[in-house]
Amino acid sequence: MKDMVTLSEKHFYLWLEKHKNGPYNYEFHVPEVARWAKLILKNHPEIDAEIVLISVWLHDMGSYPVTSADHAVVGEKLARTFLEKNKYDNKKISQVLHCIRSHRCKDVIPRSMEAKLVACCDSASHLTDYVYISMLIDSKTKDLSLDVIGKLERDYADLSAFPEMKKKLTPLYLTWKKLLSAYQNVF
Repeated sequence: MKDMVTLSEKHFYLWLEKHKNGPYNYEFHVPEVARWAKLILKNHPEIDAEIVLISVWLHDMGSYPVTSADHAVVGEKLARTFLEKNKYDNKKISQVLHCIRSHRCKDVIPRSMEAKLVACCDSASHLTDYVYISMLIDSKTKDLSLDVIGKLERDYADLSAFPEMKKKLTPLYLTWKKLLSAYQNVF
C-alpha cells in the first residue's frame, strides 16, 4: 500500500504550486502545523499519527480559490476525492475528514483525539506565525482589530486538549495579546 502521509504531503505541494500567489501563507503554515503535530505525537503514542499527519497536509486545501464558502467544508470534499482516488481505507477516510472538517472548532467540534490534535496544532501554528499581524494589516479598522484579538482567544482555547502545549505557548499568547491590544489603541 502507498504511504498515504507522503502522498498527502506531495499532493499539498502540488496544490500549493497551483496557488502560490494566493493570499495566505500556506507554504509556511501547513509545514508548521506538521512540525507541531510531530512534536506532540512523540508524547502521545495512543494517537494515530497517520490520521493526524494526513489531515494536517490536507486541512487547508479548501481555501483556494478564495470564496465565501467555509474552507473546512470545501477541504473535506477535496480530501475525500483525493483519498478515495488513492484507495485509502474507508474507515480511515472518515477519521481524516472529521479532522479536516472540525479543525476550526466552529460549527463542528473535534471529537477524536486525532481531530483535537489537528485543531491544536493549527492554532499553535498561528501563535508561531504572523497570521495576527497579517489580519491586522488587512483590517485597518478598530472593530476588525477586535476580531483579531477574538481569533487569538479562540486559538488559545483550542490548545486546551493538550495542557502541556497550552502551558508552553502561554508566554507567546500573552505577548500577542499585549501587542494586539497596543495595535488596537493606535486607531
